[in-house]
Amino acid sequence: MTRDGRRGELVLITGPMFAGKSAALIAQAAAHGPDALVLKPAFDTRDGAAVIASRDQTRAEALAVASWPDAAAAHPVLVIDEVQFMVSPHYAGDIVADIGRAVAAGACVTVGGLDTDYLRRPFDIITRLSACADRHLVLHARCHTCEQPAMWTAKKTETGQRLELGDDDLYEARCEEHWTEPSW
Repeated sequence: MTRDGRRGELVLITGPMFAGKSAALIAQAAAHGPDALVLKPAFDTRDGAAVIASRDQTRAEALAVASWPDAAAAHPVLVIDEVQFMVSPHYAGDIVADIGRAVAAGACVTVGGLDTDYLRRPFDIITRLSACADRHLVLHARCHTCEQPAMWTAKKTETGQRLELGDDDLYEARCEEHWTEPSW
């Protein structure tokens, strides 16, 4: 709780790849300026170690983490991208419990991540965060096949890895009609 007894807030933003989750998080960070600390998994090196970037060309400086940072306590606003990657062996600890402690201490935390993997299996982190979120915003992308709203991430080629960095070289957004399991 904050000094005046208020709990913070947890906002969860989910959806498939290409839905604009990172853009929403970058806008949230920009709205709060220096009060916001942006965190990203150290595992995610696609845009460099110290930045999150969106397909709309917006960017925000970020702290790449493999465990909960001490610096989080000094910021009333926390923005976390790609939370589905914050699992062992890429993250030491329980990110859901870490976020819960930050919210209990009064922080406003906005978290973004994929709700399901490429086989449409839910990520446990997202399921747990959804259960305690004050607000949950579900975004949709455009199907790479038909341009209709897409709720799924499809992997083009099976690699045997559930957590795998990639972009449109490896993944596409797909609607219900066009989602398929990847080929070997």
